[in-house]
Amino acid sequence: MMKDSLATVPSSAYLASGSRLTACAAAWCGLHCALTPFLVAVAPALALAEGVERAVWAGTVFLGAVLLALGPACRNAAVILAFAGGAALWAASLAGWLEPLPETVTSAAGSLTLAGALVQSARICQASACSVCTDEEHADQGG
Repeated sequence: MMKDSLATVPSSAYLASGSRLTACAAAWCGLHCALTPFLVAVAPALALAEGVERAVWAGTVFLGAVLLALGPACRNAAVILAFAGGAALWAASLAGWLEPLPETVTSAAGSLTLAGALVQSARICQASACSVCTDEEHADQGG
């Protein structure tokens, strides 16, 4: 019998690894923003164009939102609020709305908050943590 559970319920392994990958992308951006001021000698080489920064934000937020929506963390208000808050802070920073504050600080804070939410989402998506993953594990053993 052909297994079609991937068509209806995504694998917890895919969700967890995707959440980790997206969290790493956000964390790398935060690290980039945090370290660039300290690496003054090489700062021009580390600075990204605004279009690249906005594209990284859009890709990270889109992929993260999809992974959150498909996983068990979509029912966790703290994870959703942290994700939305991090995305909003990062976007406001890139838009220049937090101008009195240095962009490197606000962008790093937003991207690291978003990364933290995605790491927590990956931690929630474990076999014993939710009924979706547990049901999938039982189907794998019985099939």
